Amino acid sequence: MLKIRYPLDSQLANSIREMTPPKELHVNVRNLVLKVGKGAELRKGDIVAEHPSKGVGAFHASACGKVSGVNYHSLTVKCSGKAETVDPVNVETMGKGLELMRALQGLGVNVAQFESDVDVLVVNGQNPEPGISVAQQILRDGREELRAGLDMARRLLSPGRTVLAVPKGEETTIPGAETVGVKAKYPYSLDALVVRAITGKEFPEGVRAISVMDLYDLGRVVQTGLPITETLMSIAGHNYRVPIGTPVGHILNALSMAVFPGDIAVLGGPFRGEAIYSLDQGVKKGDHGLFVTSSDAIPAVQDAACINCGECVLQCPARIQPHLISRCAEYERFDEAVRYGLNSCFECGLCAFNCFARRPLLQYIRFAKAQILAKGRDARS
Repeated sequence: MLKIRYPLDSQLANSIREMTPPKELHVNVRNLVLKVGKGAELRKGDIVAEHPSKGVGAFHASACGKVSGVNYHSLTVKCSGKAETVDPVNVETMGKGLELMRALQGLGVNVAQFESDVDVLVVNGQNPEPGISVAQQILRDGREELRAGLDMARRLLSPGRTVLAVPKGEETTIPGAETVGVKAKYPYSLDALVVRAITGKEFPEGVRAISVMDLYDLGRVVQTGLPITETLMSIAGHNYRVPIGTPVGHILNALSMAVFPGDIAVLGGPFRGEAIYSLDQGVKKGDHGLFVTSSDAIPAVQDAACINCGECVLQCPARIQPHLISRCAEYERFDEAVRYGLNSCFECGLCAFNCFARRPLLQYIRFAKAQILAKGRDARS
């Protein structure tokens, strides 16, 4: 078994930086319900799309401009440089109930995680993956936003106990939450493993986990009354506030980051992120990192046959068999994939990261889950 330590702690040298505004936005609208069409004039904060699933937050324009094109993948907005924004919504004064939930959803908050009361609310304050220090930055510089977000989350969930999980040795606190130290090592930053460290169980009843990034976004919505139009991203050792829909190519040019044919650009983290198909692809809500890997740095991922080395099984924190699940997914035998533990997968990416054959194990697992959901079946049935 490969024994590699994946530390999550980082040195923060400065505050959050502002990304140079792009001239054009490419807002991801794949599988979303469009609310605007070509030619529409948008203010910052106007709703451009909604998700068909209940409880998912709406999607908004992160700058003023005109919709110049729409295709299956993205909605293109030519930015005008104007500063006009939508009117704020005062959610802080609303009582707990349907009106508040609808208002938050309309402002981009995923309200599904706030739909029922819980016994324990766990705020995951760990950096999500190695190389991403956004959570650490928020805990240091976003205290007021976190306080406002936690007040709203506690109002919605009515927890009997609220816990802030931070790396062991840290003394960070948020009013209204007790602080508990957990291992600052990947994959112990995953919600299920953070919850296990606190409660002794991975999926206990009556426990809800929320990341500090989501809590920060909720707090900003509460404070400003304006929708979520930006994401915080770790890029080349610094943290940036990036408008949603900003093309990756614009970010690379703004930061003078070189990229060459064959290089891989990944939105998200090195374990769970997704390689982009074009430098025109826009940043999505929840993208907290951008990494560029040179073509000669690691062997290419390929649809090679499994060599039965067992490394993925040894690395798996969910104690399932990724090699068997991926084979079932590869040949569209999804029922068998479920029997082998598909729905117990945390999607940590350690199996694919450590695969000697360089099989796309995480992609196969995500493919199988998506196909099951597309058929209208419960992912945990």
